[in-house]
Amino acid sequence: MRATNKLSLCGLLGVFAIVNTADGLYIDKRQQKDAVKTPFISNLRPLVWGDVNFIHTTDTHGWLEGHVLEGSFNGDLGDFYSFTAKMKQKSRRLKKDLFIVDTGDTHDGNGLSDITDPRGLLSQPLLTNIPYDLLTIGNRTAHTIKLNDVTVDTVENFIPHWKDRYLAANVYFKDVNNNKTVPIGSKFTYFEGEFGTRVLAYGFLFNFQKNGDRSVVRSVKDEIQEAWFKQSLETHLPDIVVLIGHIGLRFEEFYVLIDAIREYFPTTPIAVLGGHTHIRDAVKYDPWAAGIESGRYLETIGFFSVEGVSNKYSAPRTSGNVTFHRRYLDQNRPTYQFHSSMDENHRVTDSEFDTPLGVQMTNLISELRGTYDLSKRLGCAPQDYKLQAAHPNQNTSVFHLLTQEVLPCVVADKNRPNPAYFLINTGGVRYDIFKGPFLLDNMYQLSPFEDAFYSIENVPYSIVRQLLPKLNHEGEQVFRKRRDIWPYMAEKPAFVKRGHLVQLRDQSSIQDNDDKPSLVPGYVTMDDFGIDGDDTAHIPIPDFPLPAFVGSSLPSDTTDNDLIDVVYLDFFDKQLRTLLFDLSGKNWTANMEYGDTNVTSSTMWIRFAQTYWNTTLAC
Repeated sequence: MRATNKLSLCGLLGVFAIVNTADGLYIDKRQQKDAVKTPFISNLRPLVWGDVNFIHTTDTHGWLEGHVLEGSFNGDLGDFYSFTAKMKQKSRRLKKDLFIVDTGDTHDGNGLSDITDPRGLLSQPLLTNIPYDLLTIGNRTAHTIKLNDVTVDTVENFIPHWKDRYLAANVYFKDVNNNKTVPIGSKFTYFEGEFGTRVLAYGFLFNFQKNGDRSVVRSVKDEIQEAWFKQSLETHLPDIVVLIGHIGLRFEEFYVLIDAIREYFPTTPIAVLGGHTHIRDAVKYDPWAAGIESGRYLETIGFFSVEGVSNKYSAPRTSGNVTFHRRYLDQNRPTYQFHSSMDENHRVTDSEFDTPLGVQMTNLISELRGTYDLSKRLGCAPQDYKLQAAHPNQNTSVFHLLTQEVLPCVVADKNRPNPAYFLINTGGVRYDIFKGPFLLDNMYQLSPFEDAFYSIENVPYSIVRQLLPKLNHEGEQVFRKRRDIWPYMAEKPAFVKRGHLVQLRDQSSIQDNDDKPSLVPGYVTMDDFGIDGDDTAHIPIPDFPLPAFVGSSLPSDTTDNDLIDVVYLDFFDKQLRTLLFDLSGKNWTANMEYGDTNVTSSTMWIRFAQTYWNTTLAC
């Protein structure tokens, strides 16, 4: 299912011709040719530019074609490139420094990044076209032993492109032959912006403990005890300190870093750009420090600006006021065209907005999707199935579809005499299904984790019926070993009191939508600065808290002594067998080759769509 040939981006770009028309460079008004139309967007407000400005991406997870079935987020990486190019031009006309930043996890979650082995052979070279000023590593790069090849590829082929702008102060690359470690990226960088802003920047990964054997992650607190950190603070006089990290804004690590920096620069502005928790959020740490997190999956582009920052051409600042502004942009062309215009009364046209390289990138992404069958239709989804916008027991929930149809129909071993009872951890499913074409790419978006199905056979019904409630009472004891997403702060109550504890569900239940009939569903964000951060107003999306685990229906007319086969994912094997021991007093052996071993937590979606949604009718 994965391709291993490494393609030359330059070679691929060369096969496309840019068509010159009377109106300039032509590109279909919809980003990818199969993308749904962007809904009408009204009442966009101009961005507030400061002395220092940032465009921010994080946790893109390979969604370089954008969201072809969601009009609000249907821009692609080519459109984003054109946006960055136009915004750089705009910043020069405004004589304001603008820095473009990414805070990690650029693969694992989409076919463009995950169909190759190692992951990222297609997507990472595309990202090198974006004029990022600063980047940091994500936990998906410093991951478990299964992804060691990703770490190696990143070190050899991605990080060198960025030179000293790829910051990963607490992450090290290990030579397995001599067990020696070297920093995987730069620990910090000091540079001047085009308009004289002197920047001291650091990059960190959160205290991640599930790395593979080719990487080492030190705790932030331990890393900053090293001499290099003190020396960097003593030998530079920045106008602004920039902290970038694959770290939730409200995680302990950022507070530790800010406290350490304040010992040397008590009132110097600090801009924080975070990631990892997949939410829109902004935090005010002290009167001179604030940060932004800009969502996930190339849905959101963050714009963050700081007023009250001096530069080498201005008088040194005192400890006066610093003002921060944040905006969460929906990732689509109309939004890009509005904000990149020099005249707020004129939205730039398609031909004015497009750049030659942006057009080439859009075409290349479309070509790659076709070459690797990512846009191949496997079936036709009869309705929307929601990840969190429906209760797991509702028939509009992706988990209801999974437990009541997918698992029983394509995973169950029909040769077994016992009925199967399926258990799945909800963290293994990552996105919605939308009515219409179900593509190979949708499989990667739904379940990027290739977990195998195990079974424990001949378990009495009296024990089986206790498993799901007890698992949900425990939660995922491996703490989302390979997911490592929210809620991380639950383990840090001392830091929760220092700001709002914002979870994904908080972002869809704030504003009354009775008088906004023209709005479309989307993010409604509350952060430390209020509720005006979303660039586009939306109707709030329902957001139901998910249990840690869901299960299929237990067989009816069953006695306590009847035997059941418990079928589950290898991901939580140890936790399940420990629970079975606690309930029964005996050790249980897992069958590690249940049913068709070609069917995994990923490929089950392919088989289901091809078998049950493969209609000849138009989607």
